[in-house]
Amino acid sequence: MQEQVDERVSARFEKAMMEKVDKEVRKRGYPNRSEFLRRATEAYLEAIENENTLTVELSPLLKGFIKEMVDRGYYTTPKKAIEDAITHYFTSARFKEVRNAATHMEVVTGKKVEADLDNSASRQIVKP
Repeated sequence: MQEQVDERVSARFEKAMMEKVDKEVRKRGYPNRSEFLRRATEAYLEAIENENTLTVELSPLLKGFIKEMVDRGYYTTPKKAIEDAITHYFTSARFKEVRNAATHMEVVTGKKVEADLDNSASRQIVKP
């Protein structure tokens, strides 16, 4: 088995940035800057690797239902059950229904209706 050798990297940061890093190192109990930057880099690489992944929180009731469906053999994994539910929910008919509802809301309120998904908004945003 070959021994893993760490590589040394040198980088320059603005003083204000390093003050923020030092604050986080102390706040989160990292042993040093290197460990903090190593973890931050790992988190960033994982985030860009999964940038097309959407994370959702499920209620305990829904989690129990999914587990039951898997346990009964309807699905092989919870992931498959969720993918199937999403695929069957988001049909072209559903999109048409949502567009019609949004148009109706715009007529009734006199305001433009937009859904802000890029900024992780948890509800619909109605803009004047």
